[in-house]
Amino acid sequence: MRTPFFLFAICAGLASQAGAQDVYKCVQDGQTSYSAAPCTGGQLQILEIPSPPPAVDKGAATRQERVASQLEAARKKQENLADQARERAARQKETHDKQCAKLRLEQKWAAQDAVGVGDKNRDAAQLKARRAGERLAVECLH
Repeated sequence: MRTPFFLFAICAGLASQAGAQDVYKCVQDGQTSYSAAPCTGGQLQILEIPSPPPAVDKGAATRQERVASQLEAARKKQENLADQARERAARQKETHDKQCAKLRLEQKWAAQDAVGVGDKNRDAAQLKARRAGERLAVECLH
């Protein structure tokens, strides 16, 4: 059981060292050469070999795209629901405002009728004006 683990550790160590080797660029008499050992004479430049990019898991990328599209669809659905709720609330407010305007007019007309009526119908007209005012107060609390 120890032997496979030991071999794996050695292979992993060698693999990490292989990626970190230096490459030497030597320019000697106008000639450029590359080697794993330093130059004996001439100009010396040490070039770092970049490590290979990590392996890309294509399945993870497609999963991320799928999740992102699902989240985007859910966000759009929520926005549509919110827009519908705002439109519904705006329509309800408009209807309520119209109803309140109508009640204000009815109350105003009933008050005017109560002033211009004779003694015989005055009590009925005042009662009608008071009820119109109460209906206005109940439905349009301003």
